[in-house]
Amino acid sequence: MKTLSKILIAPFFVFAFLLFSCSSDDDEDVQANCGPEYCVADLQGTWNATSVLFTPCVFEGFEGIDIIAEGATVQMVVQSNGRFTITINIPDDDPEIVSGTVYFEDGVWFAIQFDDDPPNDPTYFGDTLSNNNTVFEMNGGSDTAEFDFDDDGNEECASVFLRFEKA
Repeated sequence: MKTLSKILIAPFFVFAFLLFSCSSDDDEDVQANCGPEYCVADLQGTWNATSVLFTPCVFEGFEGIDIIAEGATVQMVVQSNGRFTITINIPDDDPEIVSGTVYFEDGVWFAIQFDDDPPNDPTYFGDTLSNNNTVFEMNGGSDTAEFDFDDDGNEECASVFLRFEKA
C-alpha cells in the first residue's frame, strides 16, 4: 500500500514543481504603438488645448474649473515615438512642464507613463482622435490629477478632461 501511495502522490509533486518553477512573460503588458483606431504617430506634432477641465474627486463645495477659460494656455508637443511634453502657462504663475510617453497597453488601452511616476505605473485615459486627426481628447478618471480648488496651497484629488486642437 505504501508503494501505491507513493505512485499516486508522485505525479502531484511533479505537477506542482512544474507549475511553480516555470516563468512566464504573460504578466507583462505590451506597449504598442497602435491602438484600435489610430497609432501614436498620428499624434505627432503640436497641439493647443481648448479645454482643460479639472473636477474634484470628492465634491466638497468646489466645482470643476477649466483653466483655459480662466486664461491659461496649455500646449502639447508629441514625437512620433510617443514622447511628449505638455507646457502649462497659468497667468501670474511659473510655467509647469509635464513629460512622458504615450502608448497603447496591449494595443487597446491608451496609457501615459509620466516621467515623474514610478516605472511601469502608467495612468490610463479615455481617448478620442477625431476630425481628420485634428482634435484629440483625453478623459482621465478619478485621481488622474491634482488641483488646488480652494487656493489654500494644497492640491486636492481631481479628474481631468483635456481637449486639444492640432496647431
